Amino acid sequence: MSLAETVQFLRSYLDDPSTVGAVAPSSRRLAKALVQPFAARTGASRVLELGAGTGRVTRCIASLMGPDDHLDVCEIKEDLADALETNVLSEAGCRRARVDGRIRLLRCPAQDIHDSQGYDYIISGLPFTAFDPVLLDAVMSSVRRNLRPGGVFSYFEYVGLRKLNRTLSLGSGRQRIRSVSGVLDGHISRHQFRRETVLFNLPPAYARHWRFA
Repeated sequence: MSLAETVQFLRSYLDDPSTVGAVAPSSRRLAKALVQPFAARTGASRVLELGAGTGRVTRCIASLMGPDDHLDVCEIKEDLADALETNVLSEAGCRRARVDGRIRLLRCPAQDIHDSQGYDYIISGLPFTAFDPVLLDAVMSSVRRNLRPGGVFSYFEYVGLRKLNRTLSLGSGRQRIRSVSGVLDGHISRHQFRRETVLFNLPPAYARHWRFA
């Protein structure tokens, strides 16, 4: 990750913390942890990345793609989507796949995605702990709608952040994080099959992997 990309990410965070949700891009180790199920696939696959940011995870996915794999990259923030176009999707590793239509950039909210073919892997960088319960429910509904049976949903959250937010927040903010935590914990207990702790990230993070069926 170049200094320019890191600065771009920080500017986007300062502009809209509730949408970006992090002060620094994901580390290389966190990116590898998030794409591990896709890396272990045995056949051609369709992948959706939500909240791609400046493209650290995008690059990792692209480096693993074979000639029959497909990747849709979703980023709602216009400045970050522009940076993806310029700094990531124009690189040699992505350029041919874009020409072939195997990599697409979606500039839309995650909850608006309706793909008739579905995806084998959905990998998210969205800041769920910054969402309100209604938005979280809409995004989770989209994930379940677009994920093929047996597919894997992967995302990350910062270690201890929800607990810290519950402790420090007041009033409606505390109620929001409690509601969001309840939704996430329910899904984790029912659907999580793997969790990896990534200490070499700012801040340290969990990479979580779920199967809904």
